[in-house]
Amino acid sequence: MESTESKEETQTVPVAEDVQARIRRKFDKKMLSIVCLLYVLSYLDRGNIGNAKTAGILRDLHLSDNDWVWVLQVFYIVYVLFEWTQLFWKILPAHVYVAVLCFLWGAAAMLTGMAHNKAGLMTARAFLGFFEAAFGAGAPYFLSLFYQRRELGKRVAMLTGMSPLANCFASSLAYGILHIKASIAPWRLLFLIEGAPTVLCAVLVYYRLPDSPDTAQFLTDEEKLQARQRLATVDRTAKSKVSWTQVFAGLTDYQNWVHATIHFCCNYSFAALSNFLPTIVRDMGYSSVNAQGLTAPAYFLAFLCCMFAAWGSDKYGKRGWFVAGFATMGTVGYLMLAAIQDELKIGPRYAAIYFATCGIFPALAINITWLLNNQGGDSKRGAGLGILATFGQCSSFVSSTLFPSRGGPFYVKGCAVGCAFSGLIVILALGLHFKLEHENCKRNRLYGEVEADAHVDVTDGGDKNVRFRYLT
Repeated sequence: MESTESKEETQTVPVAEDVQARIRRKFDKKMLSIVCLLYVLSYLDRGNIGNAKTAGILRDLHLSDNDWVWVLQVFYIVYVLFEWTQLFWKILPAHVYVAVLCFLWGAAAMLTGMAHNKAGLMTARAFLGFFEAAFGAGAPYFLSLFYQRRELGKRVAMLTGMSPLANCFASSLAYGILHIKASIAPWRLLFLIEGAPTVLCAVLVYYRLPDSPDTAQFLTDEEKLQARQRLATVDRTAKSKVSWTQVFAGLTDYQNWVHATIHFCCNYSFAALSNFLPTIVRDMGYSSVNAQGLTAPAYFLAFLCCMFAAWGSDKYGKRGWFVAGFATMGTVGYLMLAAIQDELKIGPRYAAIYFATCGIFPALAINITWLLNNQGGDSKRGAGLGILATFGQCSSFVSSTLFPSRGGPFYVKGCAVGCAFSGLIVILALGLHFKLEHENCKRNRLYGEVEADAHVDVTDGGDKNVRFRYLT
């Protein structure tokens, strides 16, 4: 057990702003950059299946629409079943755990390009889902060990913003790869070329990724202490231990289920856009090759919107308004796609894609940050993120079935469901915002106001501590 003196030191010693800025810069440069790179590779390796479809994989492997649904769903089935493995971020050294996962999912991605039938393709996708589930769900939790609550929005948004950026790269890469004249099918080359960098990155992760602020080789001993002291919430549970009291509190907290429902709605569009956007653009009348290139600008603009949403919600601390605002944009985009059923109106339909992507991706990113901000204790954050990731991922099953080839060129059913889910995000985000505002006002009235940078020990009481205030 830690001494009382050590406990007080961690809680009360202020850290100068210039020192905090220096530590943040080091974390951003030496740690966040690696995790963001892995996220780009992760989304490249899972999302290139949509590019492969327009590159001829269905024709070459003799797959029907129903076969394709199962190829997509097997990834999500395995991903959901093994979301719980994010607990290993808490238990195992991150540099070892993530390096192994990185090598294995890169290998699975490359093996996808060697499939010769439906069974082989589904097996490769299943292994990819297993290894990526163990990585992706826990990465935002990992960042919460290094950054303050008001700093986390920008970093988690940057992390999840790697998804549209990865899709932008994937579309651009696919556009280039499909022009390569090779002895193997373009879609096979796509998987091989995009999977190889992930395997190589395993070495970088093993030697460079820190497990926690205490093990960051790029910090001095004094900076390691200051990195702990600067965190607004203090959890004295050992790094490799799980507090089951906190886990139970996370499983029974209504906030986590609201965030999970928001994520469910966001993830429907997230999966649909990754898997079907090149097809939707192609069915507007463009060639398969040009469709790959035309999706890239929308994804890049979505990444910029993620950065803006992160900056604004960090600055003002009003996560709910930003989630609701961008979800409204996504609702408009999907409504346009569902309502405009005229093949001559290519311009408005293409513009609608920008509204959909630029609305949904920032809402998804800020929602994850919002959950992490308001969970007291590392184990409760892990439990909350587990609920969000597991339940939220289930909507991928829905999106996989609602964009069949026979639904083209307008895919009304899939886009109408996307519109409804995006509208539900707006309602849930605003409802949670006002509920948390009410709770903060109640605590201020009963226990007095608390400074924004006050240190709160959440080891036992978690976010029920009377000094804890929610970000709304």
